[in-house]
Amino acid sequence: EEDGIFPAKKVFKSLGNLGLLGLTKPAKYGGMGLDYTYAIVMAEALGRIACGGVPMAVGVQTDMATPALAQFGSEELCKQFLTPTIAGDLVACIGVSEPFAGSDVSGIRTTARKDGDDYIINGSKLWITNGIQGDWICLLVNTSSGNPHKSKSLICVPLDAKGVTRVRKLDKLGMRCSDTAELHFEDVRVPLKNRIGEEGRGFVYQMLQFQE
Repeated sequence: EEDGIFPAKKVFKSLGNLGLLGLTKPAKYGGMGLDYTYAIVMAEALGRIACGGVPMAVGVQTDMATPALAQFGSEELCKQFLTPTIAGDLVACIGVSEPFAGSDVSGIRTTARKDGDDYIINGSKLWITNGIQGDWICLLVNTSSGNPHKSKSLICVPLDAKGVTRVRKLDKLGMRCSDTAELHFEDVRVPLKNRIGEEGRGFVYQMLQFQE
């Protein structure tokens, strides 16, 4: 807590080796394929830790950044991002909140426009758990205009991609060991195949992720 960070890659790899990062995820991607009661047992066990930041970071990895990918992502995309995340080789984060949109998810401003076989992403995300140590982000963006509930998509974006800037690590009052970041995206190019499921269904997919 004093340092404001914990070794997420080391901790997550240890959890991954025990199979604890994919309890409810499909076995073909390294998960255990169990029902959600097992995830509840794990959550109760994590709740006994005398620290809130680590369980929160783990929860983002298992229940906020990966459910939509596991349910709607292509097999290729799941092999690229989900399998190593379940194994604890990658740290994941979820990118929804922005400087001007938090609780009102429909109000996000980050965009992804098509350019050939790629999306070009521009915008910012704020209060991103695991954002400093993360390897990739499940990013909610606007892929079209119009109805705000039908204009969004979820895209898997590597955080080492050109144009991604980890602007700052936020100095919080509590949960300090769980790193929280502000991220900026400037002309970040990712393949169209990095989109989770159908274009324009991102708002619905994200609401489902929030339920977990």
